Amino acid sequence: MLSGHVSFAGTDVITDPASIARVRGRSVSLIPQDPMTALSPVLTIGSQLIEAVRTRSRELSRTQARERAVELLDQVHIRTPEQQLAKYPHQLSGGMLQRVLIAIALAGQPRLLVADEPTSALDVTVQAGVLDLLLELQARTRIAVLMITHDLGVARVVSDRIHVMKAGCFVESGDVEDVVDRPKTDYTKALLAAIPQLGGWDGESAAGNRRETVS
Repeated sequence: MLSGHVSFAGTDVITDPASIARVRGRSVSLIPQDPMTALSPVLTIGSQLIEAVRTRSRELSRTQARERAVELLDQVHIRTPEQQLAKYPHQLSGGMLQRVLIAIALAGQPRLLVADEPTSALDVTVQAGVLDLLLELQARTRIAVLMITHDLGVARVVSDRIHVMKAGCFVESGDVEDVVDRPKTDYTKALLAAIPQLGGWDGESAAGNRRETVS
């Protein structure tokens, strides 16, 4: 049973379930968690991206939709985008697949991107590139990003506000500096304490060192 309220553009999509169909893939787009399984393995990158483009802009011809797909891949910094359209998901790395998923999400020209653990399946170096890309897109297009993550280190980098949830309920909300540097609840304090910290070199105490988070 659904409960609570989720208001988007003045409409509560919980009390009016039909309204979600009007915004899904258009005003709101999702970046899935696992790039390795989110795309169909039997369809090319191009066919999946072009379908997303034409779903949002049905007036476009096939050629125009393909041109738009190339533009989207270029926006997410995939090299030689025209060549990538002919490839299948297994031919791309995890980082490139995540960028393809971001391009598909952008095809709907959304006002809100819901990013569901978009870096959890990637190694640390690739994670940093994807986060940089999301921040760049947000700064350039002013799109809103809702990041769902268990990693407070990631949340600290990309967020203006943090909402900490436990058992499906908010237990603490506030500006990122307040939540991370001055947590109010024991649950948030425990989450922050669980973040690994780098120790000192050659037996030095880590107490005087600047705290680093390891994703």
